[in-house]
Amino acid sequence: MTYTQTGYKFLEGNVVKIQGIKYRYHKSREMEGTIKTMTLKRTPLGEFFIAVVTDHVATGKTENMSRTAIGIDFGMKTFLNLSTGEKIDSPLFLRQSMMDLKKAGRNHSTKKKGSANRNKAKLHLLRVHERISNQRRDWFWKTSKDLCEKYETIVLEDLNLNGMQRIWGRKISDLGFAEFLGILEVQARKHNTKIVYVGRFFPSSKLCSSCGAINRNLELRDRVWTCRICGEVLDRDLNASRNILKEGLRLLAG
Repeated sequence: MTYTQTGYKFLEGNVVKIQGIKYRYHKSREMEGTIKTMTLKRTPLGEFFIAVVTDHVATGKTENMSRTAIGIDFGMKTFLNLSTGEKIDSPLFLRQSMMDLKKAGRNHSTKKKGSANRNKAKLHLLRVHERISNQRRDWFWKTSKDLCEKYETIVLEDLNLNGMQRIWGRKISDLGFAEFLGILEVQARKHNTKIVYVGRFFPSSKLCSSCGAINRNLELRDRVWTCRICGEVLDRDLNASRNILKEGLRLLAG
């Protein structure tokens, strides 16, 4: 439930008054600026969270004054392939916790419906899901912050996430590309980093980053290929990230 300017009031001593009823809350950080909206959210575990939006503009402190541009290619094997050659692997928190999830799911399914034990088992299952979600989100925030502090411009592909979800299913959910992009854009605004997207039909993998020749016969299983024009041996993901960077800088130049 979201409130705008009425229906709530923040009082001293970490107390908020909502619809005439007072509630005590834990404040995770000081509120800066004038509150514009307040959202009250209840999780599946029954926990309540308050999120406020203010007119304060947050800015990250970026000490690196010589930031450059970077091209990034998303991958199924390696989460982020950077045009510098660096590779960032996803921890795949869902896969790490799959045994815990299965155990919690079996425990829940064996309990009698409507019983207190079934309700306890359900809460435990929800906690496992929430832990995975929190771990993934925390890693996204830290990784995106590190990228925005290092680079002034980040160039990415405009991914067809819905199509990828239909093909790879749970793997795409575990990687969480969409959530990462949303968090990266938030961090970019804080650190004054430009986010540039190249078209999803741009042949980043098939272009030779050395001479620009197109390998129309390249298949998904080809992780390394040799350009028939210049003879350059190309790593598929690194080559794609370098082409993405070049295209992004071209788009920026107009």
